[in-house]
Amino acid sequence: MSSRLDSKPQIWTLAADLGLGRSASPTGSILAHVKKRIKQIAKKFSCENLNSLLVATAGEVGTIFEEIRSDDGLRRVRQKYLERGESAFANLENDLRHPDDLAITIRRLHREAWEPEFVSIIDCRGDKIYRSYFSRWHELAHLLTLTPQMRLVFRRTHAEPSVQDPEELLMDVIASTVGFFRDFLPSEMQNDISFEGIRQIQEEFCPEASKQAALINIVKVLPQPCILIEAKLGLRKSEGPGPDQLALGIGRKDAIPELRAVHVTVNNAARDSGVRFHRNWRVPARSVISRAFLDGGYAESTENLSWWTTSAGGSLGPCRVVVKAKKTWDSVQALLIPIL
Repeated sequence: MSSRLDSKPQIWTLAADLGLGRSASPTGSILAHVKKRIKQIAKKFSCENLNSLLVATAGEVGTIFEEIRSDDGLRRVRQKYLERGESAFANLENDLRHPDDLAITIRRLHREAWEPEFVSIIDCRGDKIYRSYFSRWHELAHLLTLTPQMRLVFRRTHAEPSVQDPEELLMDVIASTVGFFRDFLPSEMQNDISFEGIRQIQEEFCPEASKQAALINIVKVLPQPCILIEAKLGLRKSEGPGPDQLALGIGRKDAIPELRAVHVTVNNAARDSGVRFHRNWRVPARSVISRAFLDGGYAESTENLSWWTTSAGGSLGPCRVVVKAKKTWDSVQALLIPIL
């Protein structure tokens, strides 16, 4: 994601507006800028966990959160600020009408000197509540990267990545990084990565985040190398569409689906160590991932990435990994922890 964003003019412009200078990786420069500021906030307010960091950051950037949990609640918030002369709230119901409209931050033009400058409205209606933790951090990411070219409104949506604004994608990257800031992860996670440890982090720091979103984003920020995969029955790209379409009966009739790594997350620590992994590769028959898929439950073993091959003969480089796999409905989630 970061490397793709580095090529976008909007990201270069944002880095320049923040006074970060020219860099081969403006995304990396912006992330470093935000993380430095987050550390300053954490020290200033003596933050002890991610929840206190969230509250402190909101106060530091000058916003308050308004949580919308019903249609009536949305109308009450809209009316509350309209009565205070904030006309930007007039269209709030339309701003949050779509399932992918998760949050919006509005700058207040008529406020008392002691009141926060911004209001961040977080839509918690229905299934949106499972993404509300990340929505808060996404809105804070906008304010942490605020430049003199200030806007009055920031929107947070989840449009398809191919058409989404690169700046919005960058805010998601920032939200994932600081929303699970590694400085606040339990020390035991330094030595033993596990599904249970990740679950405990989610329950303690972000209980409203969806389990899948929390799993992916916590793995991303772990300081030690880790690969998260979801394995499902699927086809090669040349044979037809992915597993979701396959479930609907779409694809070549003569193609035989195999267990494949349909979703892959390689964290930065793994990449920095030279570990690579590819999406949609076949799961080795001798892997505990295959065993967990067939037998259910949980399985764990020490394996080697060189076991992973393609039908064309390609393979991953040798690297011993601890594999922890568990069956979840029609797929297997697995943590691959390199032994370096």
